[in-house]
Amino acid sequence: MHKKIWVWVAAALVLAFVGVAGAGEGGDEWVGKPAPDFTLSDLDGNTYRLSDLRGKVVWLNFWGLRCGPCVRELPALQKLWTAYKDQGLVLLAVNADGVDAKFIKGQLAKRDDLKAAGMTFPITPDPEFKVIDGYGLMGAPLNVMIDKKGVIRFRHEGYEEGDEAGYEKTLKALLAE
Repeated sequence: MHKKIWVWVAAALVLAFVGVAGAGEGGDEWVGKPAPDFTLSDLDGNTYRLSDLRGKVVWLNFWGLRCGPCVRELPALQKLWTAYKDQGLVLLAVNADGVDAKFIKGQLAKRDDLKAAGMTFPITPDPEFKVIDGYGLMGAPLNVMIDKKGVIRFRHEGYEEGDEAGYEKTLKALLAE
């Protein structure tokens, strides 16, 4: 009897591990589906509507001010943004803290870690969590890449140094389509 229980426990652990391992790199139900439309404004008041961005690759980075991995990822995002922004890439850093533009601007002005990231890509508050909820954010950072036709092609939760190589590989492929 105990042997049977251990077999079931082992099987459950294997399934749980496989599920977690597949969750990072686009191995979820979102990939291949049309991206939910949204409208966001950046810290300077510029408006971005997904439906107006057809023909461009759109990268949504959902991040938080108190999220260590999110802040550590920002310099890598800046590097990729600089390299590909003139090739049809739109990168929007969607803040997931539920705060307004004024608060984010204040944090950008006083925090050395945020200053060091040198962000020049648009930062977009989502104080009512409309876009965040629409894209199923469960943990930050969350990176979502949308192709030129408006289809989600990549979704990755979390950040570890080196993830940017996968981001760049995906960007190159999407921009070449």
